[in-house]
Amino acid sequence: MASSRDALFDLAVNRAGEVADRLGGATRRDLEIWYLKTRFASRVPFDAVLEAVRRRPAPDAHWEGGPQGGWRPGPPPLP
Repeated sequence: MASSRDALFDLAVNRAGEVADRLGGATRRDLEIWYLKTRFASRVPFDAVLEAVRRRPAPDAHWEGGPQGGWRPGPPPLP
């Protein structure tokens, strides 16, 4: 079972990926604005979220496993 901190990181990365999708790709500044406006995201390191989003292999992939995790195919599992 993932820790709550890992689950929060996963959520932040997956939501940041959704923002990037809606914007047709997102710059660092775009994601900084989202990060600063999103309460939960500020609890995880921005640079780690940004790096994970930059390594996203496909729009339908989801992040799983906290900061040490990785991209998995398909949508994220529901809680």
